[in-house]
Amino acid sequence: MSDSDQSRAREQAVNPKPNGRGKLTAVTAVTGASLVVLMVELARSGALEQYKDLIAPLIGWGPGLLVLAGFLWLANSYAPPLIEAQAKMARNMGELAGAIRENLGRDDDVRDSLRTVAAKLDRQHEAVVGFIQEIRAATVKERTS
Repeated sequence: MSDSDQSRAREQAVNPKPNGRGKLTAVTAVTGASLVVLMVELARSGALEQYKDLIAPLIGWGPGLLVLAGFLWLANSYAPPLIEAQAKMARNMGELAGAIRENLGRDDDVRDSLRTVAAKLDRQHEAVVGFIQEIRAATVKERTS
């Protein structure tokens, strides 16, 4: 994942796009305000006097239902981009873990190869030291003879 993709995912997680819901929210707000004004005017006129047993629970539960509706709207607006960003992050972390695991395996191979090369170099060093000792011994023999 490139840096621009990561920054775009972070930006979406922090500032989700409204996904075209701005018009719907405005229409809903105007409709709700209109209904509240209509209910207040009907209550002032006394036309709702016969329905007071029906309206009382609505007045009691109304604010709680508005808070619940607001919470559901927020969850619907912000959760999908956040969940998508979290899913992308989880996939990328999995890819990173796989790459690290693969590199660790390569490191083990390199380490084994270095041990093999070091062992061969030690054997050649011993052979060279042996040749040097033989040459010195032969040189000393020639000088003494």
